[in-house]
Amino acid sequence: MDLVQIAKYIGFSLLIVSIILYVFIDPVDRLLSYQGPILSGALLGWYVLISNTPRDKFIETEGEKIPIVSILIRKRAPLFMAIGSLLIIPWLMPQIYPMVLEIQWLFVLSFLSEFLGGFMIGYIVPSLKFTEKLLLFSLGFAGDTIYLLLLYLASGIFHVPSPLLLNSVIVLVYGIKFPEGVVFAVYIMKKIGGI
Repeated sequence: MDLVQIAKYIGFSLLIVSIILYVFIDPVDRLLSYQGPILSGALLGWYVLISNTPRDKFIETEGEKIPIVSILIRKRAPLFMAIGSLLIIPWLMPQIYPMVLEIQWLFVLSFLSEFLGGFMIGYIVPSLKFTEKLLLFSLGFAGDTIYLLLLYLASGIFHVPSPLLLNSVIVLVYGIKFPEGVVFAVYIMKKIGGI
């Protein structure tokens, strides 16, 4: 099975698990499961771009084969990244999150918006240079870390009790952020020839 098919299956699996988590778990864990729709959207966005590009429409740049369309939309990458970020970030703000829990259509809209934001970012990632991908991951990792720190230290503004949050934060850090960092470290090592 090739990498594209693996991304498709992981993307759809994450999407299904995220929908189940968003519908059935408590607000504390839902607050921390925001990465599900974003990551599934990003994987499926990357999958759509790669799988819909004919084999003869790939070129090699910086040691990677990327679709020609990625080169063509490269100038628009900052716009796609900004729109994707704007679709994701507002739903994580403490002023909006309590409203999302109470208003059902906002709850559905937040999930769809996070998925679409992730999809746009995943679609544009192949057009980024290595240093830009490194910067994007670093900013995302820093943003997640600051968000988790804010969430734990100021849990009252999210209307979540702090003791309930600690176990969920630990699971998120060791279950998602650590493996994510390992995967990206392996990617960097392969890119610079260390592996």
